[in-house]
Amino acid sequence: MAEFTEMIASDYGVKKKPITARNPQANSIIERIHQTIGNMIRSFEVHDTSIDEKDPWTGILSAVRFATRATVHTTMQATPMQLVFGRDAILNVKHEANWKYIHERKDKIIKKNNENENKKRKLHHYQVADKVLVKGNRSTKYGDYAYKGPYRIVQVNNNGTVRIKKGSVTDVYNIRNIKPYNE
Repeated sequence: MAEFTEMIASDYGVKKKPITARNPQANSIIERIHQTIGNMIRSFEVHDTSIDEKDPWTGILSAVRFATRATVHTTMQATPMQLVFGRDAILNVKHEANWKYIHERKDKIIKKNNENENKKRKLHHYQVADKVLVKGNRSTKYGDYAYKGPYRIVQVNNNGTVRIKKGSVTDVYNIRNIKPYNE
């Protein structure tokens, strides 16, 4: 696996970029793909007669892989197959990506989404030694979250994250996943 990762990094110029734990917004494209794959797998009828009874997963995963590669991404207005291989997945047609346009469109959508998200947020400047509550799992079907804490902030970073001390362990959290603790 390490050799594959190095090959991808060198051939495609991919750079490792660590993200904070429990912050799916940091890698939204992968999270969206995971959600789509899960939905596709749930939609398969395992008892269908056209699926191999001994090994149903081979056919299901094959179909999911193809659908994921051949589906047009709304932000990029192209399929992953077209962008990576320069060809359409279904028709034998060449595809040239306008990377400048794709990048500008992606940035515009991200900016719009961030503005919408920030409209809902109350501005708070976290400081070292502040007490905060950390968002846990959803506690109800209505989307309410259970918060745990309070915990002390030991470091405030300039990228929207803070380091929190929980007992003898410190961990980094995105500010979306914490809220101020009022005594």
